[in-house]
Amino acid sequence: MTKLVRDVMKIGVPVCTRATTLANVARLMAQERATAIIVMDDFGACGVVSQSDLLQAFTRNYELLTAEEVMTDVIYSVSPDAPITTAAHMMLDERVHQVFVMHDHPGPARPSAVVTLNALVREMAGLEPEKPQMVRPPRAANKPVSN
Repeated sequence: MTKLVRDVMKIGVPVCTRATTLANVARLMAQERATAIIVMDDFGACGVVSQSDLLQAFTRNYELLTAEEVMTDVIYSVSPDAPITTAAHMMLDERVHQVFVMHDHPGPARPSAVVTLNALVREMAGLEPEKPQMVRPPRAANKPVSN
């Protein structure tokens, strides 16, 4: 049976705004264990900041740069019903390490899931797809814990 994108995609994609500093993009990427962040504006998804984009900016004055200044304005997307080989071919052809599944509804384009190179490697190894981690917000210092 052919595996589909929906079988290996990771639901939930971190996003930022055009004005987000690269330090904050890097922080979000590290916290979410993401390989890329979607850049959003009033009209929806408008670009991607990848780890490669951050690496290139690191050699410049990245502290002064924003997501808009380093983002790629092309977002490669794939249908959740496509075979995973479609995602693999797109990654190879476009030389990217992730492709996105976008919400299919009217209104601003928003990402809903991502297929990464790591997800395809996990599939090849026979491992379960990576699931998003549930991160609990920190408790307030003076707030009692309820059971």
